[in-house]
Amino acid sequence: MMGFFTSPRICIGPGSIEQLSSLGARRAFVVVDPAVAERGGDRRIREELLKDGAQVEVSRSVRIAPTIDSLATGARAASEFSPDWIVAVGGGSTIDTAKGIWLRYARPDLELSSLTPLIELRLREQARLVAVPTTSGSGSEATWMAHFWDARGRPVEVASRELVSDWALLDPSLPATMPAVVTVDSAIDALAHALEALASAWSTPLSDGLAREAVGTLVRRLPDALNHPDDLELRGAIHSAATMAGLAISNAQSGLVHAIAHAIGPRCGLSHGRLVAILLPWVMEFNFPAARDAYQSLGGILGAATVQHAAPFGDWFRQFNDRLGVPPTLAAGRVDVQSLREDRAEWLPYVQSATSFGANPRIPSSEELIALLERVSGDVRPAPL
Repeated sequence: MMGFFTSPRICIGPGSIEQLSSLGARRAFVVVDPAVAERGGDRRIREELLKDGAQVEVSRSVRIAPTIDSLATGARAASEFSPDWIVAVGGGSTIDTAKGIWLRYARPDLELSSLTPLIELRLREQARLVAVPTTSGSGSEATWMAHFWDARGRPVEVASRELVSDWALLDPSLPATMPAVVTVDSAIDALAHALEALASAWSTPLSDGLAREAVGTLVRRLPDALNHPDDLELRGAIHSAATMAGLAISNAQSGLVHAIAHAIGPRCGLSHGRLVAILLPWVMEFNFPAARDAYQSLGGILGAATVQHAAPFGDWFRQFNDRLGVPPTLAAGRVDVQSLREDRAEWLPYVQSATSFGANPRIPSSEELIALLERVSGDVRPAPL
């Protein structure tokens, strides 16, 4: 089967944000996470853009979990400013929001919820995009997808290869300011991306190499990065691994972990990364019979005995989660699992219609999916799958 590999230009290492002064931007619209702005994280961004004589407009009103409707305010501000560059500074939700604003600014005639990857958008006739991730997790700086919710809290995925940023600037000094819990949740989200891309039905040798390298870096270096949060070499390794995992899912697709997480996320009261971390060991156990070869390729990283069977494979990641303070089940994470059960008819179709559901190596029936969620819930002891 013929395929394509898509990537932004990537600048890596301390001082990467200095690349902003070389973009040739005339009018730069900066979309910054409010939490990052509170710590002055947009100051250096402005300084670099101003070095090249750009006019700069900063939007600090980003919603962390953006809805389709909430993008209208940012798009209206962008239209009034008429930028030739949009600069996203923040985590995955901020970068996705910038992508949504870019879409609405460049193509106000299109409804985001009705877009398909086959529609020609011509976004760069209006502006280009540079992503400056401040967390090491989502990989959105390297992907051609963006995730939103509609007014009823239902997931909406927008995908187009035109949504890949023109530049991704991986400066480890930015995630070094993040709290430990954000570092953990973000990094395990990246780990899930790498593991899902590796087992994806759409994987390629290029995505496999990136995914394995990301897994090795994250499992070996994340604990050290937490113990030495100011070590920029460690932070840089984690930051680069998250982008490698983002490239892997962008070119191979994520899987069932993310199909479930996007569908039930608004109902759980957990960060996306924390929800993904809880789901990950249980879904990998479920996938193991169909993804044995992919998972066994990790023997040099996790140990040969770990990758021989589903149970030790899942247990390895449960123990990894435990070392990092991640609860083992949804119930332990204080999720209202009974409410999830009662709302099953609402969210289950969104799991099964997600693109990542179709790329998963093992496609569960509705009954298998319900049984899997019962295992993850942890407030009962269902029969093994």
